[in-house]
Amino acid sequence: MNITINKTSDCEAQVTATVPADVVSEKKNRILAAITRSVRIPGFRPGKTPTSVVAKRYAEELQAELEQDLSQDLQNEVATQHTELTVMEYSEISFEKQDDGSYTLSTTATVIPEFELPEYKGLAVTLPAVKVTDEEVDKALQNVADARAEFVTVERAAAKGDLLKLDFTTEVEGQKPSDFCGEPVGIMDGREGYTLSTADNAFIPGWSDGLIGLAAGETKELVLTMPEDFVYDKLAGKEMTFRCKVTEVQERRVPEVNEELFAEMLPGKNMDEIRTIVRENLQHRKEQENEEAKADQVTEQLADKLSYALPQKMIDTENNNTVRRKMQEALQKGEYAALKDVDAFRQNCLPETERNLRVYFALQKIAGIEHVTATDDELIRAVASLAEQEGEKNLRKYIQKLQRANRLTGIRMSIVTSKVLDLLVRNAKVTYTGAEEAPAAAEVPAEAPAEQA
Repeated sequence: MNITINKTSDCEAQVTATVPADVVSEKKNRILAAITRSVRIPGFRPGKTPTSVVAKRYAEELQAELEQDLSQDLQNEVATQHTELTVMEYSEISFEKQDDGSYTLSTTATVIPEFELPEYKGLAVTLPAVKVTDEEVDKALQNVADARAEFVTVERAAAKGDLLKLDFTTEVEGQKPSDFCGEPVGIMDGREGYTLSTADNAFIPGWSDGLIGLAAGETKELVLTMPEDFVYDKLAGKEMTFRCKVTEVQERRVPEVNEELFAEMLPGKNMDEIRTIVRENLQHRKEQENEEAKADQVTEQLADKLSYALPQKMIDTENNNTVRRKMQEALQKGEYAALKDVDAFRQNCLPETERNLRVYFALQKIAGIEHVTATDDELIRAVASLAEQEGEKNLRKYIQKLQRANRLTGIRMSIVTSKVLDLLVRNAKVTYTGAEEAPAAAEVPAEAPAEQA
């Protein structure tokens, strides 16, 4: 395969490849032979169907596999012949068959821009000493008890921390909220049998606090001002009347911390043994957190030392991904106000996007210097994991699907990125606060699962 590369910008290169007719013919014959062995055509014994019949009936499959093979060869050849380029992705590859049977392939490669790497070995990081206190063990045990708490109906006035069952109606400027807004507003129109926690003020300040002191059967009218960043824009800042009737008061009861509480998770263990297991689990968790913090500090330091320009097209594409991810996170946390001005939200994401891109490019460049690669076995494991996540049962067809979408290069680069980051973390110079020397890793007994308590 003869490859010509013409760099059209800092981050793009036009790639053209010519595949001789004899190479194309050899590939087609090999693919055709494989198809012939696997197909079943009436009138012919398995594996004995004339290749001319198979070639005609399975022409589309033959061409698709040929193009996939040529596409993979192109990417492999660029990686080996042009080590000065680190390709992030390829655009859709076009295939043109010539009169002599040869093929011409063309595509645009997105490449890492040229820049100077800062010193990346022996980056200094600071971590807390991995030390578990008795107070932390007590808190972990209490957290288990808190998670097993139950709410029990009581005959008394509501207090802070109780759950209230109530019926309520609402009004804003003399109208039903949905009529006022001209659109559905969910529970803001009122509900019967609604459960409200008095542990906090829910999403309407003053609502739950205003009902403390009421017993079952008692009523109260509250006039509450909706927050300025309220999820329903037309109700934001408005005064709303809530007419509430408490139908039930439930008290939160937390079980005692004892062997019985842990009998299902840790059968036959006494409290001393349970405390030991919890301590080991906390130790293991802190060590994991330290490893994550170490990686974060390494990437932050690397990002601080990188300031080269990035192509706007690449920034825009990656920022769209950042915006989608951040929006999903905000929605999951109920931070709806942050999403009201999408343009501002997009602008706020830009610094993170640019830092991430620069670090990503730096890690790929370090990979070339340190000869870090992704093996075929690592790629297959990563692809198999993705196939399982996406519910794909036929791994071979899934790989072909990834090849057609040019996703294999990105997957391979993600593996390389992870391995380079591991390398930088291993070589980081660590200072531990609260300890005279770096703590030794704690050994967690095999029989004690890391998240038992």
